[in-house]
Amino acid sequence: MESNHKSGDGLTGTQKEAALRALIQRTGYNLIQENGQRKYGGPPPGWDGPPPERGCEIFIGKLPRDLFEDELIPLWLIPRPGWIGKIYEMRMMMDFNGNNRGYAFVTFSNKQEAKNAIKTLNNYEIR
Repeated sequence: MESNHKSGDGLTGTQKEAALRALIQRTGYNLIQENGQRKYGGPPPGWDGPPPERGCEIFIGKLPRDLFEDELIPLWLIPRPGWIGKIYEMRMMMDFNGNNRGYAFVTFSNKQEAKNAIKTLNNYEIR
């Protein structure tokens, strides 16, 4: 498995560095920053098979600019009543100052989970 503590992970020196490192340690997903986006997952731990088919990715907009994966991921990742589904990958668009650009893309393991996410979280207020 790739080390999550390399300089290219986009976490070093960030305000949320400790919270984000705790999230990746707890979940076993990778977090890599490249080309103006930070990728969480892809594929998740234990994934066996090809990436999800088309129609499994959703757009998430109107994110507070100081919100990061440590607040967003638990909406989907923790199985519980009303759980939406398994994340294959989340791509949060980042600016040069280390803030998110206000939007992200989440790819679920199948189309039904993506539909559940849209139905459950459309107009959901995170904060």
